[in-house]
Amino acid sequence: MDGDLDGAPVSVRVARRRGVVFAGVHGEIDTDSYREVRQELFACLEDNPTALVVDLGGVGLFGSLGIAVLMEVHERAHETGVGFAVVARQRTVVEPMRVTEVDVLLTLRPTVDEALAAVMARSGSTGDESEEEDHGFSWWSS
Repeated sequence: MDGDLDGAPVSVRVARRRGVVFAGVHGEIDTDSYREVRQELFACLEDNPTALVVDLGGVGLFGSLGIAVLMEVHERAHETGVGFAVVARQRTVVEPMRVTEVDVLLTLRPTVDEALAAVMARSGSTGDESEEEDHGFSWWSS
């Protein structure tokens, strides 16, 4: 699960810290890659983390398939009691979510810190339950 996806125009990098899984998606979420992104994000939920924060800051192409993936992962997270938040700042990702009103359903924030705070506030957790390896990803700040 950790690392890049081979043969797809997208990569998903995963880090774990204090019971939270962070997934940074980079590239394009399209007909050639959405299945892999979906699989990677579902895999992030397998260990029942406190929360899953998906950072779409590196995504250039995002449309209906990306929205469908996020909604499926959101639903699975909700069913299993895992907090879920999405990080996006760029117009090419945020605008499709606004137009389809998915931004109302998802916890969508412009930074990882804001997404983490929002998802932890909803779960009533501080995120300090256990210290876990963070794999040194610089996009997550403690």
